[in-house]
Amino acid sequence: MNRTTEHWFLDRQGKLLAWRDWRSQLLNMSPEDAYKEVAEWWGLVPMISRGIDPWNHDTWPTPWELVVRGQFCPSGQGLGMYYSLILAGFDCKLILAILNEETQPRLMVLLPNNKLLNYYHNHIVPLDEADIQLLNSWTPVDLPNLIKV
Repeated sequence: MNRTTEHWFLDRQGKLLAWRDWRSQLLNMSPEDAYKEVAEWWGLVPMISRGIDPWNHDTWPTPWELVVRGQFCPSGQGLGMYYSLILAGFDCKLILAILNEETQPRLMVLLPNNKLLNYYHNHIVPLDEADIQLLNSWTPVDLPNLIKV
């Protein structure tokens, strides 16, 4: 797959079209390949230190607003991974956890195979190897105001 960051520097429509085209490619992949692709693709996003408040889901951007912003904090990166998988039809949960070496909570994706996305940058990590304190979790059913297809 294409591993560039060019699409993040396009206009609003360009970013959305690039994200849609990329998500449509996930549909032709096995779940394991799609999880790996999501980890790698979202590992290339432009990062900032603070973007969304992981504690207040009422303030989270919709999937489209998130992509149009084009800059992501670690929690925004996790939210983007979650949105991408859910909109492509893959089962997963969004979790809020504190990584024990950090003080700030982070949004991560818990996959059905008990692995995590967004624990380590660009990698999939088995849950039993992750040093986290789970604070909350959400399924697509819990986020009807955010996941509007």
